[in-house]
Amino acid sequence: MITGFLVRPDLTHKTVKFELDSAAQFLGGLSQDRVAVAFQEDGTDYAALFNPEAKGYGAEPNPVASLGRNAAATGDASFFSDPTAAICGTVIFVGAEGEDIGLDDIRRVKDGIRAVRNYQQDQPEEFALWRAAVLNMGEFKVD
Repeated sequence: MITGFLVRPDLTHKTVKFELDSAAQFLGGLSQDRVAVAFQEDGTDYAALFNPEAKGYGAEPNPVASLGRNAAATGDASFFSDPTAAICGTVIFVGAEGEDIGLDDIRRVKDGIRAVRNYQQDQPEEFALWRAAVLNMGEFKVD
């Protein structure tokens, strides 16, 4: 069993224990992907497990995961600069190689949650524009 830290788009969160091959059950789908994320400038990376199909089905953007993805990819902690790289839906953060996430690491993710909340309060219009751009990029499947 792996210990992960689950974060929903509404910023609610909890610690979860799961088998890596069954993570999709928490992510709202049958498939899963992973991407490197960072929350500190010390070079520590984590992995974010997510459902890559969530965006196409109109899931809400996950601002914490999107912020961490941008920081890991560019080294720039700028908020929400690229809606095309946004991660949507619920995310589980684990160690960079898929191992347990520790309490110190969870505190770093919680720092990311706190930063997102502050940004949402301080820059509500910019956040709303980023969110709308992400949602507009989803591909809704019509039967």
